[in-house]
Amino acid sequence: MSAYPATPADLPPGLARRWERHRRREMRREARRDYWAARGGHPLRGWRLPAMILGFILFWPIGLALLAWFLWRPAMSCNTASPFAGWIAPWKDRMRDAAGRVTGPAPTGNLAFDEYREGVLKRLEEERRQLDAQGAEFAAFLQQLRRAKDQEEFDRFMESRNKG
Repeated sequence: MSAYPATPADLPPGLARRWERHRRREMRREARRDYWAARGGHPLRGWRLPAMILGFILFWPIGLALLAWFLWRPAMSCNTASPFAGWIAPWKDRMRDAAGRVTGPAPTGNLAFDEYREGVLKRLEEERRQLDAQGAEFAAFLQQLRRAKDQEEFDRFMESRNKG
C-alpha cells in the first residue's frame, strides 16, 4: 500500500520507532484518501460544509437535516466512483472488444470503403495498444523516480544524523 521502504536496519531503536510511527501514519492517510476517492470525494466538500453551517446558524434542525442528507444520501450520479470500478473497467473493455469482434462494424455495401475502414480501425487499435504500453512504462518510470527521490532524502537524513 505504502511507497515507504521497511525500517532501515542501522537506525537506533528510538529513531526506528519514530520511523515506524511515521510510516503507519502515512499509510493511514493514504487509506483515508483512497477511501474517499473510491466514493467520489468527501461528503462535506465544496459548497456542502458552508451550507450545513449556515443551516445550523439559521435553525439547527435545518443544519442537522443537511448533515444527514450529505452523509447518507444515495449516489445521484452515474459518474460516481464505485469501489468495484477497478475490476469492472477491464471487464467492460473486454466485453466491448468481444462484441466488436463478433458483430464488427456494419458493412456499407461499398467494398473499398469497408476495407479502408477496417484498415483504419486496425491501425487505431494498434496505436491504442502502443499508448497503453507507453502509459504503463511511464507509470513504472514515475514510480522509480519517486523511489530514487525517497532514497536520496533518506540518505541525506542519515548523513545529517551521522554528522550531528
